Amino acid sequence: MSKKDKLTPEQEKELIMLSAEIEAEAIKMKMDYDKNPSHESGSVVYVNELSSLLEYEDERLGDKALVSSSQILAKELKKQKKKKGDKK
Repeated sequence: MSKKDKLTPEQEKELIMLSAEIEAEAIKMKMDYDKNPSHESGSVVYVNELSSLLEYEDERLGDKALVSSSQILAKELKKQKKKKGDKK
């Protein structure tokens, strides 16, 4: 990792504070869900009647669409790495 890729002490402090805030919100949300569970838990996915998902049994939804935030993040990171590679 090069020196320019490292975070400054201020950035590290801000990152720690942000991650603590996110974790606190996640804990509050879980506690709220434990007290007030949803009757409609889970995600809703709409599939068009012309979708290849209906035609091919081995095809997965994740191959056709980004179905989780981790997939979206991974795609964005890959895009950013590709842009950095083009600049060099």
